[in-house]
Amino acid sequence: MRVKKGVFLLASSLFLLTGCWDKVEINERAFVIGIGIDKFEAGPRANRESPLGEYTSAEDQARNRYSVTYSFPNTGLLAGKGEGDPAFTFTAAGKNFYDIEKLIATRIKQTLFFGHTKVMVVGEDFARDEDLMRELLDAIERNPLLGRKVSLIITPGKAKEVLESKPPLDPRPGWYMSELIRQKQWTSRIPDADLGYILRSLHESQSAITPRVIATEEDIKIAGAAILKDYHLVGWLGEMEARAVMFMQDKLRTTEISPQVGEKEIPVELSDAHTKMRVFERDGEMVVSFDIEAEGIIEQHRFEVRGETFDAAYIRRVEQTAARDIHKQIEETYEKLQKDYEVDIVQANEYLRKFEPDLWRKVKSQWSEIYPHTNLELSVKVKVRRMGVVK
Repeated sequence: MRVKKGVFLLASSLFLLTGCWDKVEINERAFVIGIGIDKFEAGPRANRESPLGEYTSAEDQARNRYSVTYSFPNTGLLAGKGEGDPAFTFTAAGKNFYDIEKLIATRIKQTLFFGHTKVMVVGEDFARDEDLMRELLDAIERNPLLGRKVSLIITPGKAKEVLESKPPLDPRPGWYMSELIRQKQWTSRIPDADLGYILRSLHESQSAITPRVIATEEDIKIAGAAILKDYHLVGWLGEMEARAVMFMQDKLRTTEISPQVGEKEIPVELSDAHTKMRVFERDGEMVVSFDIEAEGIIEQHRFEVRGETFDAAYIRRVEQTAARDIHKQIEETYEKLQKDYEVDIVQANEYLRKFEPDLWRKVKSQWSEIYPHTNLELSVKVKVRRMGVVK
């Protein structure tokens, strides 16, 4: 009985001794929604005294390599107890990503918290530097608070300018970009490429695509894609080219295509597309094959033109023309990836490694030379299942 009482007292005392040693109050945290990464450039205060200190001496200039911008909401305003701008942005320069995270403590009183980060924007100059990009990617992968659903986006300009944009619909650029990224379920012009995919693809084939963002002072647009090869930016894809990649990667959810049949352009919404990829050897040459099937609906025709949308022969013309347009677009995009950039975005090498291991062992050491000369075989079938509602 005494033993039971002793155990009970010991267990009860644990509740009195517990505590949250690293507790940070909510109002003392800066919930970082967007992060911008730029290559450091000396500002106009480079050789003068500056109250902020980052750009004052030659020693500072040699030390600084990164320029990082943090964007976080005005939580007081969100709670209806504050005033001012709906979002704050702070930019600091430093030697690396974590160096700046510590240095920013000399600038703001809140503790940075990355558990709710939605987007990370990288400027073009930084993204084209392989050494800096590999450092950043490693820092991202090791950070336990940056989730794999964070959107890594590359801009042709400066990441800082993107995070300082004030879109009229939502002046919080981090939130706004995260909402735009969600639109990929309605448009194929935004690549389906979150941080998890990008890291995995870079591990597997040293290449990936990321969404592209373009911003002005009052507007932000996410469409098209950036191409990463050997861990850094090598080029860009347009909006339709990004859609072609989504077809090849079997990630397309919905898209619009407007085949021209006779004198009429017929908008067709494709909402059920499936792609089967195969990679094989034939007559001593490597072949990459895509078999694409898609279903859709005719959304528009022409007022007071009757009968065509219910004519089987006419529907076949629409289907064949739509398939031909998709075929051409994918063919041109594959050639651009293959010849211009020599980048295996479709991960044909991974297909071989997983499904044709014997063939992969044969070509593995020379794949970078073999891929630009692979032959493309492409089959596209479009089936119109429904018509737009008419009286």
